[in-house]
Amino acid sequence: MKYHVIFRNDSIPDMLREYAQGRVQHIEKYGEKFEKSEVILDIQHGETLCEIILHPHRGSSLIAHDKAQDGRSAIDGAVVKLERQFLKMKEKKSAARRKG
Repeated sequence: MKYHVIFRNDSIPDMLREYAQGRVQHIEKYGEKFEKSEVILDIQHGETLCEIILHPHRGSSLIAHDKAQDGRSAIDGAVVKLERQFLKMKEKKSAARRKG
């Protein structure tokens, strides 16, 4: 998977880039391979905004947003939302196979 971590503000430390890549890699443990992932970090009004977009080989992209006072917390919140979306999507696929 290709990882793109984009900082819209220069005051975000580079250490968050490695942290974001590690957290997004963790999602692949559920068995799905993604073409690429985009992590967009921005600071607005003292809060860190995080947007994560995962592009699978087939199907629609998964998108999650979160904001927090700390950059790591924003990344963690967005990853949790993505995991929920991914598990729900996987559940729907397996239910359709059993039904069909």
